[in-house]
Amino acid sequence: MRNDRKIRVLLVAEATGGGVRRHLLDLLDGLDREQFCVALAYGTERADDCFREALPRLTGEGVTLFAIPSLGRSLSPARDLRALSGIVAAVRAFSPDILHCHSAKAGALGRIAAMICRVETVFYTPHAYSFEDPALSTGRREFYRRIERALSRMATTLTLNVSQGERDCALAAGLDLPGKFRVVYNGIGEAKGMSGRLRPLLGLDPGAVVVGCAARIDAQKDPDTFLQMVQRIAQEKDAPFFVWIGDGPMAGRLRQERDRLGLSSRLLLPGFLPDADELVGELDCYLSTSRYEGMPYAPIEALRAGVPVIATDVIGNREIAVPGQSGCLFPPQDAAAGAALLLSELRQPTISSEGARRLFEERFSLAQMLSEIESLYRQAVERQAAPQPAGTAGR
Repeated sequence: MRNDRKIRVLLVAEATGGGVRRHLLDLLDGLDREQFCVALAYGTERADDCFREALPRLTGEGVTLFAIPSLGRSLSPARDLRALSGIVAAVRAFSPDILHCHSAKAGALGRIAAMICRVETVFYTPHAYSFEDPALSTGRREFYRRIERALSRMATTLTLNVSQGERDCALAAGLDLPGKFRVVYNGIGEAKGMSGRLRPLLGLDPGAVVVGCAARIDAQKDPDTFLQMVQRIAQEKDAPFFVWIGDGPMAGRLRQERDRLGLSSRLLLPGFLPDADELVGELDCYLSTSRYEGMPYAPIEALRAGVPVIATDVIGNREIAVPGQSGCLFPPQDAAAGAALLLSELRQPTISSEGARRLFEERFSLAQMLSEIESLYRQAVERQAAPQPAGTAGR
């Protein structure tokens, strides 16, 4: 890169909804335009309303956009080849100094495109490795691990893990040398302020105790365990109300099972709400039943407002729900343990609003995330521009 122009960064992502969308928009909005020229190549299949509504604004701010409809989640050789072709075309049109790939599918196709186009500086943010998914067969998990290992060694300058646990997972899986991984926590800005909208929206009294989450309703987030916890706790005389803000492929099934169990007045399902990031700050406790995570945003948004987090003991959650400070942990898919823990915390708290807020300030600020990523971008490009010693080549 010449010293007289901005660093050109092309982000590549298949998923443009939920936490990944939040991360991408924070990067696109937050990277210093005096230093960086940014672009995004994105799949359209999993774009949510927030992302689609942001597109005109991004274009107006000078972000170059490359829509790639064939860049989807499921494995399809023909479609994936078209997506690869689309990413290669975006790379050649934009000529990035840095290609930064996000999540598994775009991480694989984007890094292959980098090899085809000979992009020398390639970053990768997994947002949870595919081989962590306990729902996959052993063979499928090993297949994904081998892909991650090969691409890390062949086509990755640096992997940015969103949690220490995710980095530890990568090293335990033998993906690459420790120096190829760096932890950069997801960060968020301060909230606009409490709206007091949640309980009226749900038809509840102002003093009602409400426990819930904001998440995509899918197998990863495990709505079955969530519902089983509601069923167990609903029998208690001091049972709280529950809410799950969001939509997803298991939303219909969750609603049907809730109604079948007669829990429609105890578990409220308002669907997707655009201000969910602020509404979680009005919960008495945030509840996550995820089977696996990278570093989820919604529990961080809860911490921001001083809301303690009760969560499954999995990667990512462990660094949000810190026992004795910001939250408590229970085994994944163990509704009995989760229900007992939640009831205990509601009756005799061991964690505090102050502890939750303190952890947010220490670990999850947006300014810190952006500063760290900008610094890593600059360092990588500077290393690439430095004269290479005789007899060396590659990354």
